[in-house]
Amino acid sequence: MKPLPSFVLSARWILPIEGAPVENGRLLVRGGVILGIEPQTSAPVDFALGNVAVLPGFVNAHTHLELGPIPNLEIDGYEDQVSWLERVIQQRMQTDEAAMQVQVERGITASLAAGTTALADITTAGRSEPGLVASALRGIVFSEVIGLKQARGEQTSSLACDWLHSPEPGRSRIRRGLSPHAPYSTAGSVYENAVNQCKTLATHLAELPEELELLACGTGRLRDFLERINAWDPTWKPLSDHPADYLRKGELRQADWLVAHGNYLKPADFWQFRPQAAPADQRVTVVYCPRTSARFGHGPHPYRDMIKEGAVVCLGTDSLASAPSLSILDEIRFLSRLNPETEPSLLLTMGTLGGAWALRIDDEVGSLVPEKKADLAIVELLEDGIADSDPARLVVEGNGNVVATMIDGRFVFRAYRNS
Repeated sequence: MKPLPSFVLSARWILPIEGAPVENGRLLVRGGVILGIEPQTSAPVDFALGNVAVLPGFVNAHTHLELGPIPNLEIDGYEDQVSWLERVIQQRMQTDEAAMQVQVERGITASLAAGTTALADITTAGRSEPGLVASALRGIVFSEVIGLKQARGEQTSSLACDWLHSPEPGRSRIRRGLSPHAPYSTAGSVYENAVNQCKTLATHLAELPEELELLACGTGRLRDFLERINAWDPTWKPLSDHPADYLRKGELRQADWLVAHGNYLKPADFWQFRPQAAPADQRVTVVYCPRTSARFGHGPHPYRDMIKEGAVVCLGTDSLASAPSLSILDEIRFLSRLNPETEPSLLLTMGTLGGAWALRIDDEVGSLVPEKKADLAIVELLEDGIADSDPARLVVEGNGNVVATMIDGRFVFRAYRNS
């Protein structure tokens, strides 16, 4: 392999995330690693990028690359999520292995084009791992385990654990984890087996109101859905009627958790997501997927209150089955329109350093500081109608595209010519 590149690039704005933005700055890279940021000088540069913002690569902390688009069947402005779940299952049943791998490859290409340099992908029996290992991306592949019925839970756990303990491809950028699907679809014993096998876990939690009813009462539309697909176990008892307890009961506390959605977590639970509340340096992070949440008509997400309580909240796209793209920048811009009072700098932090922290790669990426990898998203600045000169606001409220992506100082999407 060729040595990692060394160069100097200049841009109108460099946003390190940790530290103040630098206008007309120079980013120095040696061997694919950041040396520093300095003000513009008359010294020559290798890449004069012009009217762009240079940011850390975006981190998509929750996605399902194997799922393809599902048309949005909106009723009264939003789509019924339980009905959508049935359509997802139908799509999976109708998609063969070859088609699934094609979808994963398309998702990888789209992610790189969106400025994503790291992601957490939930997949079936580790199927997305070969494509991700062959790509430049960093992150985690989570193999999904699911089943309220004992036989189904044992089957999916066996397949996932066989993959988890199989020889790894020998590439350190992609790690492995397990993902108990959700409390409404996965028995407590499957959760407990997962944490006994692996300490890197992800789950869907407090995602929809029907989940809360099923846990509390064992009734409702989710039960009807599970019965229709022959997945209901009449002897099933939840670990708790509070979704947050699925992270905090017994040995379940001893793992890192990426919590997808969290739309209906209660204020009384927020303290549990603070880093100080986790034992032995375990990390628990909520991953908010704004456009997916809006598609299903969920109420305002409590991410701001969680952050005020000291929790870490980052961003995900979910899948193309529920969102129109795999772009974290698109999620940030949507969320900014939804909550214009949220500071653009906070939204960018959620989409970069927050996700890096969740994936335990914040010592390598997530901000542009010396000794971190030169993983970059380069966004053109189109400022029509934006009077504020705050560069974070120019990125978030503008409509400029990601025009280039770097990983380890190498262009992995649309390389610029030397100037």
